[in-house]
Amino acid sequence: MKELIEQDILVMIPSYEGESGNCTKVHLKEDVMVLKYTLRTFLRKLCSHHHFDLKASNNHYGRLISARSNLPIPISPDRIYIQLKVREPIGKDDGAMGYFKLNGIKRIFSREGVTYVRMENGVEHPCLCKLETAKKQLRQGNLVQELMSKKKSELIGEAIEYYASQDGPAMKSDIARLYMKIDAILMKIEKGYE
Repeated sequence: MKELIEQDILVMIPSYEGESGNCTKVHLKEDVMVLKYTLRTFLRKLCSHHHFDLKASNNHYGRLISARSNLPIPISPDRIYIQLKVREPIGKDDGAMGYFKLNGIKRIFSREGVTYVRMENGVEHPCLCKLETAKKQLRQGNLVQELMSKKKSELIGEAIEYYASQDGPAMKSDIARLYMKIDAILMKIEKGYE
């Protein structure tokens, strides 16, 4: 499971598989795997592995983009998934949403009244939503990605500004870090001469 979670997952779709029932189809660039977990369970494992709090993310980005449901899942800046309806559930707790990697989407289009998502590996996935809805989800995913990169650049800017503007006396913690670095350098020098 850990090996799969660490791979580049393009699409996660709920699927009914014969006697196994409610399963998850995971599409990688060159492979498709069927897991005997529900999509909700697999998504929970994926978030846990990446130390990602889905509920906090939904609250935070839901406020920022003024949306309440089917929010993008920004596990990392290069792993943002948008949600699109891919099936009609037959059971009470069966999921209907599939998750598509934002950076892996080549095109969203409609053919004969059916909306499709074409991924970077060329596979086209039919969706049960209107083209406008799919494009809206794509825009929301791009907006969340932009917000994430803006936040990161602001944090870096704040750190640079702090060190550039601090011309005051050294703190005890600064001196302790400097002492530890000097001590580590001296140990390396001593070992090098032995």
